[in-house]
Amino acid sequence: MQRICLLVILAAASLTTVGCGVDQSSQYLSGIRKENGLVIILPGIEGESGFNHNIRTGLAAAGCFRAMPIYNWGLPIPGLGLLVNQSNVIGNRIAGSNIAKMVEKYQDAYPGRPVFLVGHSGGGGVAVFAAEGMSKGRQLDGLILLSASISADYNLTKAMSRCKNGIVNFYNRDDAGLLGVGTAIVGNVDGGHGASAGLTGFSKQYGKLHQVQVTKSMTFSSGGGTHDAATRPGFVSRYVAPWVLSSVWPPNMSLTSLDVQITQKNTKP
Repeated sequence: MQRICLLVILAAASLTTVGCGVDQSSQYLSGIRKENGLVIILPGIEGESGFNHNIRTGLAAAGCFRAMPIYNWGLPIPGLGLLVNQSNVIGNRIAGSNIAKMVEKYQDAYPGRPVFLVGHSGGGGVAVFAAEGMSKGRQLDGLILLSASISADYNLTKAMSRCKNGIVNFYNRDDAGLLGVGTAIVGNVDGGHGASAGLTGFSKQYGKLHQVQVTKSMTFSSGGGTHDAATRPGFVSRYVAPWVLSSVWPPNMSLTSLDVQITQKNTKP
């Protein structure tokens, strides 16, 4: 019953849910945009919703003129489907593998273009699985994790090796309801029970891991609870977009904000 209650809260917080696959918003999938690069947005367990549309709106407002599909990686089962998507470890890894194949197909068609994955909540964990699924010799430009539901002690070694610039993890210590209590009961998308990296940050150190603590001074008062804080358009434009738009990490955040707190961990695993 506790599991169901937690997932109902998340379902109520999301606005719209659709089935698996890539959304067909043609304005974000034009050939001109594909020529400029690819940013795949991975929703949480709720699927396509206002959260991920806000991410895309924020990136677009910051000048990101690249293809930006929203990829529904979970099963389109109403209600209890949220529980399935959160706890289906094998299915989540398969979804990551499918995303990796989609990226490689794009890279074959548009060689040399930048490719980033932006994953919110459960989609953050699937983004890591997608990086792990990239073929040897292939790389993404980077992963951007927003309130990711993946275990804080998850081993990022393989995923990191498939990311040119590395991984940036936005974590929020105020998101303890879903990413602390919720994941202790239901589990993270990788199957581990306990605090998520989206709550505490990753516990291990990696040479290309950048961790950004989301603080109240960085968020906006309107738009819902803490789990969606890192998806709000204003936040995304100001704090997330620079990572997508920069070819070198960490980006020069002084161009957008002076109060962002970045911890770059330089110790290799």
